[in-house]
Amino acid sequence: MFVRRLFYKIQNMACAIQSGYAIDNCGASVGGVEVVYVIENSSLYDASGNILVTEVSGTVTALSKIAGARFWKIQVPKAVANTGNEGTGSEENGTFFYTHTVTLPLNRRDADTRNFVKALSKNLLTFVVKEMDGIYKMFGATQGMRLTTAPGGSGTAAGDRNGYLLTFSSVERDDFLVVPANIAATLETPGT
Repeated sequence: MFVRRLFYKIQNMACAIQSGYAIDNCGASVGGVEVVYVIENSSLYDASGNILVTEVSGTVTALSKIAGARFWKIQVPKAVANTGNEGTGSEENGTFFYTHTVTLPLNRRDADTRNFVKALSKNLLTFVVKEMDGIYKMFGATQGMRLTTAPGGSGTAAGDRNGYLLTFSSVERDDFLVVPANIAATLETPGT
């Protein structure tokens, strides 16, 4: 019994809780997505395979891109794009991971949009999303996100979407990263 208690105590000492959590009564939170930025995940790694994103406690402190690479801006209609981050754990296996998702519509089905969807489908991607609360969040930073579904169609009624609804997902070791506004301002600047 002593060995079992000692093992339990050692197991639970590794990750100390450092703070509590208070409810924000100011109503600062709001749902929705304002704008989406996308880049090939490989553009965030140097030739030696080292990631060019530096983070401390979940906040990006430095972000570089390989020469010529940049994040591409995707404008999205209001109230239809969304992001998700779901933590999943297994006590039996001692594992915990996060599934990131980004879902966005493209309200057109022409040759350019078709080709854009095709290019996205062939890449592992990293997204930075500015949500309606003004916070930029990075999804798929280390593993990259893959286009998992891309239903397209004409719709039935005149007011229906004639376009695509794209969903990207990734399994990551860590949750999303917060990107400060000063770093987000350089997303569309090509790397040097």
